[in-house]
Amino acid sequence: MRFKFTPEQEAFRAEVNGFLKDALPSNWEGIDNAIEEDDHAFGREFLKKLAPKRWIAPAWPKQYGGLDLSLWDQVIFNEAMSYARAPIVNTAAVGYLGPTVILYGTDEQKKQHLPGITSGDVVWCQGYSEPNAGSDLAS
Repeated sequence: MRFKFTPEQEAFRAEVNGFLKDALPSNWEGIDNAIEEDDHAFGREFLKKLAPKRWIAPAWPKQYGGLDLSLWDQVIFNEAMSYARAPIVNTAAVGYLGPTVILYGTDEQKKQHLPGITSGDVVWCQGYSEPNAGSDLAS
């Protein structure tokens, strides 16, 4: 089976790749596994560059700050980001918290939490601590 992207999808790919070329340093090799304070700061700066294009959570519905991207457009976007080793920041909010609030949150919760995520102003973290069980998710 052959897959072929539409001209619009190829244009989107070119747009994302062009953005990444401009937004990342020319000598960019990605963030190392050992995250340094500078890496975190750079990731936050990069997040703010994604925000005006609605690329922090591009699969989210438009009314919540996303682009409502199709599955294939999400593939194109994620492939370009991965290939460029772009900083991935705020995955807890974009991948877990935000979609949960979109599906199950009240209107008040949506207004309170979602704009901060898609603007890049708020970064969420996840942490658990259970009595007699440790402080990791596997416990």
